[in-house]
Amino acid sequence: MEVQVLYNVFHHEAVSLLIAIYFHIVGLHAGCSIVSITATLLGKKEYKPVAKIGAIFVIILFSISPIFLLTDLFQPLRFWYLFIHFNPTSPLSWGTFILCAYPIFTGIYIYFLFKGNVRWSKIFGVISLPTAIGVHGYTGFVLGFAKARVLWNTAVMPSYFLASAMISGMAFMLIVALIRYRFTYKDKPFEEREKDLKIIDLLAKWMAGFMILNVFYVFSDLTVMYYHTEDAFETVELVRLGKFSFLYIWVDNVLGNIVPSLIIIFNKTRKSHLLLLIAAILASIGVFIMRYVMVFGGQYVPLS
Repeated sequence: MEVQVLYNVFHHEAVSLLIAIYFHIVGLHAGCSIVSITATLLGKKEYKPVAKIGAIFVIILFSISPIFLLTDLFQPLRFWYLFIHFNPTSPLSWGTFILCAYPIFTGIYIYFLFKGNVRWSKIFGVISLPTAIGVHGYTGFVLGFAKARVLWNTAVMPSYFLASAMISGMAFMLIVALIRYRFTYKDKPFEEREKDLKIIDLLAKWMAGFMILNVFYVFSDLTVMYYHTEDAFETVELVRLGKFSFLYIWVDNVLGNIVPSLIIIFNKTRKSHLLLLIAAILASIGVFIMRYVMVFGGQYVPLS
């Protein structure tokens, strides 16, 4: 039987790899910022190094992230259109202004933090915390509002993105804390070493908690979609058994969430800094793979 193709539709990817990288870096600095502010607001002296480590990397990572966002635009010099054409129903419009407010308030918080001004660092920590949450939460809303994309169009997406941001931020800070301890512990007195070990242990436990929450989000999301529409079922099959199954199930969730959580949950393995370093690296890889699968898996099923 002969088939004559009169017209064929080629579906291009509207969201590129640059956006997946941008999502990941934004999640990193948002997670570091939330951890830093939380440590400051808790007010305990042993949390001060956590707050300062997080603050330093907020500055570094935030200065990098806009590069990927602007590079993805075909005409990056037109970014200012988003300021003059505000749409109150668009998460992109809100995200534009949050991205501007976030560095201002967080910068003031970081200034008072390093000045040792506890009162004002807490005040601006409280002010900047919603912008730190919003700067990554809005990306979840951007995807979640895409009705035509089944993998994206879920109420879990904003919370899912925030939880993964916390994981990536804590994993990054844990890696830094472990390297810092490895190269400085010999020159420190016993009390200082104990404080560093408590910080490492604290970061690891917080990270494990968010990884368990992340697995719950994934399970809930896929289970609901599996019994939803035909398109939703096909999307679940895509990430469960299809093209993205290895990356999403095994790399992201098994190696990126479950294995690191098990390493941290058990006291014997958590005391091994090598295993903690492996857990943090696996968690970081898992979060990036999650971003990648969400961006490209969501676009894989054609709309026509």
